[in-house]
Amino acid sequence: MSFSRRTAQLLHEDHQATVAVIESLDQLIAKARKKAPDISDPKVQKTLKNAGGAIEEEISQHFAFEENELFTRLEDMGDVGIGEHLRSEHRALLPLGQSVAELARDALANGFTDESWPKFRNVAAELIERMLAHIQKEEMALLPALEDLLDAETDMELSTAYADTH
Repeated sequence: MSFSRRTAQLLHEDHQATVAVIESLDQLIAKARKKAPDISDPKVQKTLKNAGGAIEEEISQHFAFEENELFTRLEDMGDVGIGEHLRSEHRALLPLGQSVAELARDALANGFTDESWPKFRNVAAELIERMLAHIQKEEMALLPALEDLLDAETDMELSTAYADTH
C-alpha cells in the first residue's frame, strides 16, 4: 500500500515493521508450543531482542505521536470516533507490549523456566492478536483519513516531527 501523504506513509512503514516483529514472535510461539524454545538459538535470541526492544519502544512512540498529533486533528475536524476507539486499544496494547518486552529481556538473561514460558507465550499471543487487529484498523481507517485531512505543509511538519522520534 502506498500513500501520497508522507506522514501516512511513515506510519504504514512502521506498521509493516511491527507486523514483521509480531509475525516472528508468532512463529516462535507456534514452533515451541509445549516446550520453551532454546535460548542459545540465534533466531530465538533475535526474535526476543526484537520483541524486547522494538515492540515496547516503537509502540510507545508511535502511539504517543498518533494520540498527540493525529487524533486531536481528526477530532478538531469533527471525527471523534476513530481517535476514541484507537486510544482505548492503545491503553490495552501498551501494558501488553511492556510485559512482553520485560519477559523477553528476562528470558534472554535467564532463559525460560517452566513458569515463565507459558506466561510469555500467553501474553505474547494476546499481544499478537490485538496488535494485528489494531494495525489493520489503522491501515483501513486512520491512514486513509490522513490522506484527506493533511495539507502539504502540515504533512511536511508532521512527517518531519515523526521521523525525528526514530
